[in-house]
Amino acid sequence: MSKSITESLTKLFKRNIVVFWYDEQEEFREEYDGLSIDGVEKIEGKNNPFEIKVTVSKNFPQKHLLYFPYEKPSYKNNWLLDMELAYHVFRTDKVAIYLQELKLEYYANKDLVSRHVEFFSAKDRREKLKEILEKEDQHSTIRYKMLSVVFGTDQMGLNSFLLAHLKSIAHGKSFAPDNDKFKRDLDRYDLTDFYWSEIKKSFHLADYQPNIFEFIIEVFHSTSSLESKPKPTNEAKVLLSRWKDSKTYKDAYKLLSKHIAVALNVKEKLELLSYEKVLYEDHYELIDKKIIKSLNEEIVDERINLNTVLNHVKQRESTFWHKDYKSYYDCLIYAIQIIDLVPKYSNKNFSSIETGIDEYQNTLFKVDQLYRKFIWSYRNTKQDKVLYDLNSKVEKVYSNDWLLKINDQWQKAIDKSKDWPVKKNKAQQSFFTTHIKPFTTKNKKVFVVVSDALRYECAEELTTMIQNENRYQATIEYMIGSIPSYTQLGMASLLPRKEKITIKQGSDKTEIDGILSSGIEGRSEILKANSGCKATAIRAEDFMKMNSSSEGRNFVKMHDVIYIYSNHIDKIGDDKASEAKVFEAVKDELEDLIDLIKKIASNNGNNMIITSDHGFIYQHDDIDESDFIESKFDGIVWKSSRRFVIGTSLKSDKGFKQFKGEDLGLQSNVDILIPKSINRLRIKGAGKQYVHGGASLHEITIPLIKVSKKREDTTRKVEIDIIQSTSQITSNIQVVSFIQSESVSEIIQSRWIRAGIYAPDGMLLSDYFNYEFNFSEEYQRQREVKYSFRLSSKASEQYNNQTVKLLLEEPVNGTSKWKKYKEFFFLLNISFATDFDDF
Repeated sequence: MSKSITESLTKLFKRNIVVFWYDEQEEFREEYDGLSIDGVEKIEGKNNPFEIKVTVSKNFPQKHLLYFPYEKPSYKNNWLLDMELAYHVFRTDKVAIYLQELKLEYYANKDLVSRHVEFFSAKDRREKLKEILEKEDQHSTIRYKMLSVVFGTDQMGLNSFLLAHLKSIAHGKSFAPDNDKFKRDLDRYDLTDFYWSEIKKSFHLADYQPNIFEFIIEVFHSTSSLESKPKPTNEAKVLLSRWKDSKTYKDAYKLLSKHIAVALNVKEKLELLSYEKVLYEDHYELIDKKIIKSLNEEIVDERINLNTVLNHVKQRESTFWHKDYKSYYDCLIYAIQIIDLVPKYSNKNFSSIETGIDEYQNTLFKVDQLYRKFIWSYRNTKQDKVLYDLNSKVEKVYSNDWLLKINDQWQKAIDKSKDWPVKKNKAQQSFFTTHIKPFTTKNKKVFVVVSDALRYECAEELTTMIQNENRYQATIEYMIGSIPSYTQLGMASLLPRKEKITIKQGSDKTEIDGILSSGIEGRSEILKANSGCKATAIRAEDFMKMNSSSEGRNFVKMHDVIYIYSNHIDKIGDDKASEAKVFEAVKDELEDLIDLIKKIASNNGNNMIITSDHGFIYQHDDIDESDFIESKFDGIVWKSSRRFVIGTSLKSDKGFKQFKGEDLGLQSNVDILIPKSINRLRIKGAGKQYVHGGASLHEITIPLIKVSKKREDTTRKVEIDIIQSTSQITSNIQVVSFIQSESVSEIIQSRWIRAGIYAPDGMLLSDYFNYEFNFSEEYQRQREVKYSFRLSSKASEQYNNQTVKLLLEEPVNGTSKWKKYKEFFFLLNISFATDFDDF
């Protein structure tokens, strides 16, 4: 304390010649006696005012500290009053010291500090308050800043205090007042009355007990459409909007909303309402459960159409709980699309193999893609029982109405064919000649990425993903795969050769011009021997490990054609223990392939082709006995699997389609049996859900993606604007129409925005509008979204007749932060009458 007194007096003597110090209780006698300031003479007053006045006047301009160990006299009895008024009085009571430290005027603020002296007793609180105080602050402003210190918030708005308070009780042991730390602090600092009077005024509460849990229950109750007569205030709407949008406080919202749901009997109320009544509300997690369960039932019973489901789910995208239930909503979307598409696509007639595959790659693949996404999403829900019936419905539609029917129809085209198209440009066995030679003849470097079991529908999604990457272009077409559609033959078909591919006698291994084509070493040898250029093969994981600035660049410079092999999908699917995870493997592979093409581009690779050896059939549920073939075959078997038999002198019944080797572009001394449609052979120990090797559309439609890296931008986000019919805001509720300027596409990408109305000083005056604009509709009016912003009471109280802005922000990639996208300005002109909008 003595150090603080010395510092304070030293500063005072820089501006004053005489300083008075009254110490009524002589609390600071020791400090006075030990005090020494250069150039300052100390005089102790002992009922000798005339002597003091003479001494000070005689020695002017000598600096004097006048110490009086008694109470300051009244004006009437103060013989030194003229000198006091001319100079300065130094006060050493606690209140005075606090005020001097905070540089606040004594008489204007002594009552405030005296009332809340417990708050000011802690140095750390005083220091925090000092950082944000201004000399001109009024008492209400000072108290707001004191609350900011109590609640530890950067902002001094009431909503910020409430969110900090709510977070505290959410993570406490119970909601009893005794467990409310902030309540205890507010009581101790005598700030409770001020805090709750501000809450009552802002939220239009009547007589109200200062209980934070009861308060937030009332906020939920008054703003929920579940209540018979909700009376929402704009302030309540703004508070909930900020709460849900806050990264700091959203976990507290999740915890408290569950307790409030119990307190308000939300579960019972929801049971009496249709889900459409709460489609736009997101107060409670139970609402999302209600909507998901109801939509699930309607889809299973086929009582709802595709557009209705899409619209309902779209409404939920920007709601608070959507991220937690995204996989559930995705299941609903994929399921209704499958149910909608299958009847339209399943009764196709195919005139030839070429036209059938052409039709599959144009439209029919979509069903298999949707099924994969449904199963992946369903597994992400931990196969929740609420979607059990929906999953059963999808499995039945997919397996019986789609997979079986479409391939039964497809089998008719195969049965009419005497040989397999292996010599045409669309054939997989013509890959090197048709697609790689044009690069090598022009001395252009080309990378070939071969992803084992990347079936067509997966590759189509990959193409879109690549297109969405800026400065990359990608197109997809198809090839007709070799049969049997297994890895050894599919991989061999992609390599250059002089003679036909041969299957090594007694096995399923393949040779090209006498060289075994399995493994990286064999394929590298074949490329070197038959490509006519510097060509090699490498595993994807080995290529990804290379340093792009040294090892990678040197490796690339040495070769004209580089085959890069990835084996994630087939490795997972072909293992009986892991086949159920094959769709997770697809997702991982697509992401890895994006990384791979970026790695290739960083090594000056501008021309890339992504393809596969074969596709696959996958059914997530257990396979019916009817899917296993009961047909018989005889002969010398070299190799048999679920979907093919290789050997010589093979004979079979009508359950198989039989080919000679020469029919398939192979050597003549081999026979091939393919089970018809999607039938499987009974093989001990082999997986049965994930299979390939046959001639189904899913196994032999081979993707061919051509990728190039561009120097200029190839993608951009869609533009969002507003229809600004007025330049003024005249009500506490402001309706804004947002317009998406054009349809989204592979090049024009969606844009997520957050919008709010802000004061000139940056204060948020409204709730938030969060929305992803991803409309693909052609007409602009179909891409319009209206939102009613609710302005807080501060708008009219503090910022009326000022210019405010509607700020549109977008997320900063990879962070939780937002950046400015656009802003629109309005004059805030709210009349007195509209202040009653909340009543």
